[in-house]
Amino acid sequence: RLAQGCGSHCYRLVSSARTGTMAVVWLHGLGDDGDGWRGAFSPVARALQGNVQFFHPDAPEAPVTIQDGEVTTSWFDLKTWPIDLSEPEGPAGLEDSIKAIHRELEAVEKRGIPAEKTIIGGFSQGGTLSLLAGLSYPKKLAGIVSISGWASYRKDMASRVHEANKEVPVFYSYGVEDPVVDSKLAQASGEILKAAVGDRVAVLPVRRDDHQPEGSELRAAMEFMVKRLTE
Repeated sequence: RLAQGCGSHCYRLVSSARTGTMAVVWLHGLGDDGDGWRGAFSPVARALQGNVQFFHPDAPEAPVTIQDGEVTTSWFDLKTWPIDLSEPEGPAGLEDSIKAIHRELEAVEKRGIPAEKTIIGGFSQGGTLSLLAGLSYPKKLAGIVSISGWASYRKDMASRVHEANKEVPVFYSYGVEDPVVDSKLAQASGEILKAAVGDRVAVLPVRRDDHQPEGSELRAAMEFMVKRLTE
């Protein structure tokens, strides 16, 4: 376990393997923790013959507006429910979380895994953070995955893309009837991502009325991981 000295924004970086020359850093959703996704990507580990480490940071605990100020694990604050186009850009806690995840990516590099062999991804709130933390990272990454996430910055997303990752491959999937993230926000987010990084973005609308990904969607995300880590 590796903890960062980051004051109130501290995360626990835990690897599920002791060795491996590739990495996946996965960010959980609101109210969850890193353990909630542990083992979810075992097909990736098998495809890469165990030569990959998975890291599952925990979000800090913070009050969340949509839960009447209740304290829970959260990467940043949320104001609307379902989350839609009226959700404020740049919510409280987001910039701190981006900086903290950049530190986590640096910690992975210190373990001997280069950025270009590291994928950052996440689900829901974690998917939103993975997009911003990945696109703004100053070293080229292998890829970015966002499932049921959205573009938190919509007016100036392109300005937040670092030169190193302006052509990074991105996998972005969402449910067209997701009860948590409004489809108009999700669709607009896909268009915003394409405008920011071009045809390197794969947008996958999925016919599901649940917030959680379905099997074929998760398999597509894992195929993306394997492909990008072995290129």
